[in-house]
This record gives sequence, structure tokens and C-alpha cells, in this order.
Amino acid sequence: MIDNRSAEVLMEEEIEKHTKRGKKTILYVGIAYDYGRRNMGLSYEHYHFYHTLLRMDYSLVYFAYDKIKQRFGNEKMSKILRETVYTYQPEILFYLHFHDWISHDLIREIPEELPTKTVIWLTDDQVDYELERPVWEPFNLAVTTDRKGYERRKEEGFNNVFLSQWACNHHLFKKLGLPKIYDVCFVGRCYGERKVFIEKLRQKGINIVAFGLGWENSDRLAQLDLVEIFNQSKIVLDISASSRDSSVLQIKGRIFEATGCGSLLLTKDERQIADYFIPSEELVTYQDADDAAEKIKYYLANEDERERIARTGYERVLKEHTWEKRLSDIFEYALRV
Repeated sequence: MIDNRSAEVLMEEEIEKHTKRGKKTILYVGIAYDYGRRNMGLSYEHYHFYHTLLRMDYSLVYFAYDKIKQRFGNEKMSKILRETVYTYQPEILFYLHFHDWISHDLIREIPEELPTKTVIWLTDDQVDYELERPVWEPFNLAVTTDRKGYERRKEEGFNNVFLSQWACNHHLFKKLGLPKIYDVCFVGRCYGERKVFIEKLRQKGINIVAFGLGWENSDRLAQLDLVEIFNQSKIVLDISASSRDSSVLQIKGRIFEATGCGSLLLTKDERQIADYFIPSEELVTYQDADDAAEKIKYYLANEDERERIARTGYERVLKEHTWEKRLSDIFEYALRV
């Protein structure tokens, strides 16, 4: 059945609004469902961006564009977004990029007619720089977690770029005081390099449990289950290769989530890690599967040292790597440029 309601009616009836008198308004445009699919549960972005913005000192308008696109199509979705922007006139439109569904012309139009600053968060800049150029160029500010992408834009004369990083929603990912029942855990979908890496560790005698789509006796974890597993693990393993190009290393949100739960994080040695943590003091890095196995055995046998590193990593996250701090820094910068 065709929904003939006008864009302004849909804007009033379908958009989630949390207004606070006298506070700046953030229009958050992001996906509600994991990979935009309702049957896969709520997305990382919903739990981290949306739930953090709810707790911050802003008025919040939430435009879950995957839900709206699925119900009304791309063209009408962009019309509803236009009505939302012009009705609520937010100081910042903060867009989490997933798929190229929103009109580029609309993004160009907004800052020309309103004092709204448009900000895009790029999720896979390491592999999508050129492909997504038409998407990010119209925005007032592009936020990337990739230093190379940041520096490349500067070299090209695109100065409206901000280098940030994934973080932890410390209201959800926190210490629960649970007993440590797992030696090592890995959480993430099972594919390619991840499966090979886990098998190598098991061949070396590492008792590692893997959770997520594709692993034995496992499915996608609910959010509480994920937090509990991180809390219950002596060591949390992070495999940093991009899911789309195994030769590209990425700092993952898991790094901040696991340390935010008070567990020791073991991650691939990557140049940018030292920008956020002190290796061997706040987390531990490895070179390859052999090195990872040796370090796992060492830290399982040395509980005091393991817990000391886990504790200092946890303290660093709460001090510097929460989503509240990340988003505050981004919005303050966006309003200045």
C-alpha cells in the first residue's frame, strides 16, 4: 500500500525528537539497524552515537535513515530530511555514512540557506576514499579515523577535515564485576583472515572462544551479552584487518569497548595505536599469530601484570576515549570552522 502522507506530515509523525529548551540542536542522521537490516538487531551506531547523544547536553533529533528509506524510498526520504532540517534548524547535522542514499544536492543546499553545519563521519575511509568522494565533498566537515585520509585531504586543499577515532560508550561498556571465566575471547564475524588466525592460535594450545556470525555454536551477540563476555574474559583479542581488504589495518571500536570493560586488550601492532594508548602499559600489541600466542600465554600466567595493564587501559579510556569526549570535540570544531 502506497503511503500518501506528505513529507512534512511524515517528518512530524516518524522522526524521533528529544528537545531541551535553550540547548543547541543536533540532527543525527544514522542507521538504526546493524548493516541497515532489521533482522540483524540494532546497529553499533545506534548504541554508541545515538545513546551517547541522548545523554549529552543537546536537543536531539534522530533521523534513522535506514528505517525511513526502507519504508518510503530514497527520494521521499530526502524530502523528509529536508523538511526536518528546515523545521528544526539544527546547529549541526551529524551524518553517519553507511550507504549513498541521501541527495548530494540537499547536503549542498542546507548550509547555503541555513546556519546549519553539516558533518559527515566516514566509517571506511581507508578503503573508500575515492569511491565516496562525491558523498563527503559537499559537507562542511568530514570526520575520518584514518590519518592517511586526513593528510591526503589537507594536501588536496580540502581543509575542512577532522581526525578523530572510534571510542567507548562508557555508560554501556563498563565494569560489571563478573568472574573471569574465559582465558581469551574474540568477538566478530567469521571470515577469511580471522578464521585462519583463530585456528593458528588454537593449534598452539590457546583456549580461545569466538563469538559472532559464522563461528561454532554462536550467533550475533546482543549488546548485553557482548558487554558480559568482555567483562568475563581475561584477554580480549582484536584482529585489526579491514573486513573488505585484509591488507588494510584499522583501529576498531572493539579496542575501546574491551578496555572500557576493564579487560586486557591484545591487538595488532599498528602505527596509530600509540596515538591513543601506550603499548605494554595500557594494552598489548602483537606482530603475528606466533607472537600473539606467546603473549597470551605470558599474560595468562602473570595475573598481576595482566590486571595492572587492564586497569591502566581502563583509566585511559574513561579519561580520553569516551564518545562524549569525541563528539564534543567534533561539534566544537564544526561550529568554529
